[in-house]
Amino acid sequence: MLERWTAVDEFMEDAFIGDDPVMDAILKHSSEGGLPDISVSPNQGKMLWMMAKLVGAKHILEVGTLGGYSTTWLARALPEDGKLVTLEYSPV
Repeated sequence: MLERWTAVDEFMEDAFIGDDPVMDAILKHSSEGGLPDISVSPNQGKMLWMMAKLVGAKHILEVGTLGGYSTTWLARALPEDGKLVTLEYSPV
């Protein structure tokens, strides 16, 4: 069952996200910085982007920045005059 889930997830990622050097760099930087590997998946990031777009978000508050992966997905969904505030407790 896990293999099928992984195959579907990979298909969705290839079909709807594709290559994204910026997001790849964020994940690489987070890994090299020793951050835990708990970022949202690319598909989850795209879902966050889509939800923000669908509701017409102009202001977003994110609690828990980590390496900024989901932050970037959310920021990309905002209009030019939008505002995103993200908070991170850990100085790492």
